[in-house]
Amino acid sequence: METINILTQPLTSDEIEWKIIATKNGSTTIAPYIDARAVMTRLDRAFGAFGWSVRYTPAQVGSEHGVIASIAIRNPETGEWVEKQDGSSASDMEPFKGGISGALKRAATAWGIGRELYSYPRVIVEGEHRYIPFKVLDRLKGLPKAVAEGKPLPEVIRLTAEGENARKG
Repeated sequence: METINILTQPLTSDEIEWKIIATKNGSTTIAPYIDARAVMTRLDRAFGAFGWSVRYTPAQVGSEHGVIASIAIRNPETGEWVEKQDGSSASDMEPFKGGISGALKRAATAWGIGRELYSYPRVIVEGEHRYIPFKVLDRLKGLPKAVAEGKPLPEVIRLTAEGENARKG
């Protein structure tokens, strides 16, 4: 099924964003992610604008509020709609919008979009940074290709703010 291949092919460096997930003890840990627009673009490429849909449902577990995203895709061979879903809690910044975006990205993972991100090495940058240094981002542009080609990668990549390999510490 060609559409499934388009859907599940590894993400490119243009589709991947990086975010800071921790700053402590003189270092910054960053992680790759896909944004909601890239998910929608991938779905459009695979199934066309009328071949998929998304529905959001508010959810509450105990005192925690969130949202469930259900991505339905029309099987190009049978015309049958198949749905997969996942959820997310509200985010710290822009809680409503962030919850919807998070749920969409998690549901997309259920369809195979960006699933390889979970196998990426942990990336640690020397120094505590509020923003990811440009040279680090530039250095990481080759990582998606290496992952897609199945190249052996370390469990942790340590870089300086200049994007160079850092000494283990």
